Amino acid sequence: MNWWKTWKSQLRTKDWCANGLLYLIGVGLMPLGVVLTVNSHLGAGGYDALNFALGERMGINTSLAIYMTAFLAVILAAVIRKKMLRITTFISSFFLGLFTDMWKAILRNVEGNNTMESVVLLLIGVQVIAFAVAAYILCIFPSNPTDDLVAAMHEKGVRLGIAKIGLDVVCVIIAFLLGGEIGVGTIVCTLGLGPVIDWFYGWLQKLIQKCDIKVTVS
Repeated sequence: MNWWKTWKSQLRTKDWCANGLLYLIGVGLMPLGVVLTVNSHLGAGGYDALNFALGERMGINTSLAIYMTAFLAVILAAVIRKKMLRITTFISSFFLGLFTDMWKAILRNVEGNNTMESVVLLLIGVQVIAFAVAAYILCIFPSNPTDDLVAAMHEKGVRLGIAKIGLDVVCVIIAFLLGGEIGVGTIVCTLGLGPVIDWFYGWLQKLIQKCDIKVTVS
């Protein structure tokens, strides 16, 4: 519990509140963006398409599919590191699953019925995902299992970009075989999210510094 003592000694009440808000934005809005990209029918990111396709193929809620793939990622990361499971990373997946089911229900009638509507939904979805991810990675709370899996591969000498792209490619292939939403939107999400995330990350970082908020611990 040394990490808890460190956090408690270094973070003020407003720091806790700000980090909590950033985390809530991340796990709450990221699924909104994902649902919008899926509902555009132009294709979603590989991991997201995999979870939606797996849920539909098995006849289960998307949240359960997310928990299944997340737990598999936790196991793979532990195997790669040859260490104990990092169960704390599963916390984020739990909330992501809940919010995904919620947004799917709320937006069940919001779909891309023509090219214009599909493009608009895809672009809005990408913006929402990027903003949520930027907020999520800025806060001090644990990452999700897939990000931790990429980090585990990186720790073993695999370049970070190669590890991320490799995982995305595997997810895309499996999602395609399961009949998932794979298309031009998948390419947009895979290649276009990075720069948008960077922009939101820089903007949020400046805002946090201006407000004298601490989002890291030494």
